[in-house]
Amino acid sequence: MKQNLQCERDKNMYYEIGKALSYNCLFNFIVGMRGVGKTYAFKRWAIQDFLKNKNEFIYIRRYKTEVTAQRLKSFFDDIQAEFPIVNFKVKGNMFYINDEYAGQAQALSTGKILKSIPFPKVSKICFDEFILDKGVYHYLQDEVTNFLELYSTIARLRDVVVFFLSNAYTISNPYFDYFNIVPPYGNKTIKRINNEILVEVIKNEEYTNAAMKTRFGSIINGTAYGKYNMENDFLRDNKNFVQKKTQSAKYYFTILYMNNTYGIWVDYKEGLIFVSRDIDESCLIKYALTNSDLQPNMLLAVRKSICLQTLRNMYNVGAVRYESVKIKNEFSNAFKLIRA
Repeated sequence: MKQNLQCERDKNMYYEIGKALSYNCLFNFIVGMRGVGKTYAFKRWAIQDFLKNKNEFIYIRRYKTEVTAQRLKSFFDDIQAEFPIVNFKVKGNMFYINDEYAGQAQALSTGKILKSIPFPKVSKICFDEFILDKGVYHYLQDEVTNFLELYSTIARLRDVVVFFLSNAYTISNPYFDYFNIVPPYGNKTIKRINNEILVEVIKNEEYTNAAMKTRFGSIINGTAYGKYNMENDFLRDNKNFVQKKTQSAKYYFTILYMNNTYGIWVDYKEGLIFVSRDIDESCLIKYALTNSDLQPNMLLAVRKSICLQTLRNMYNVGAVRYESVKIKNEFSNAFKLIRA
């Protein structure tokens, strides 16, 4: 009896995919704390479905270096104990279950070479680590379009379910931007968008409590990393300098950067500048920060611009505010160009 209770507690500590599946959405974005078992849950579901129905799966990572034979050889190691009589093998980027082909791993960066290959038995896709943290890796150019092209190649007018999995790095990523996704906050953990897209931000109290009781947990408890690692707060999304613009703020000028348009507002009384998505279309002062953003009747940003100098100076003294965390994260790279 004690052993059964312990198994149940252990089970409750880790992510279960069933709730997300019950919504019957095509695209499922699952964001959770590191180690909570997101990829494990997908693998369990894929294995069970293959054993019962012979449905195949595709496992996607961003770069070719992430799906090499060396990286993939241990793909089934963590789940083998749950299927003791099942024989798992990985040959190159191909997955075999009981000596039958069950699926494969693919790199999004090389997905275009698959256009002529049929995948009639694939019923599910896992895109692991779809959100990137700051570091060496970067998103592909037109990444979401590349993914949709790959999806179209695999699905071929069929409903192939996708699970996008990631740690909670930031809400500012190409996928949330492309599909206008605002993740659920507070006590709400699941949000459905347009009937076909689901976003789940994992909140698991048992996992959090267990993590806090570890020696490492005691070190990081109360830190920004601890909130990310154990409580699933978005690591890069602090709310410093996030503030709604004041009623007395006046429109100053418009900036276009990476196909996003921002309104720059100034409150002379408070001595603050606000970066907003609230745009005054009648304003004639419009700056493009890059050549690719440049449009007719728009100025290419240069250092001598009085407006940009003012924005730069206000930023340097901490007097710039952003109307959302998303805008703040997006505009952080824009400021690198403005300050250059």
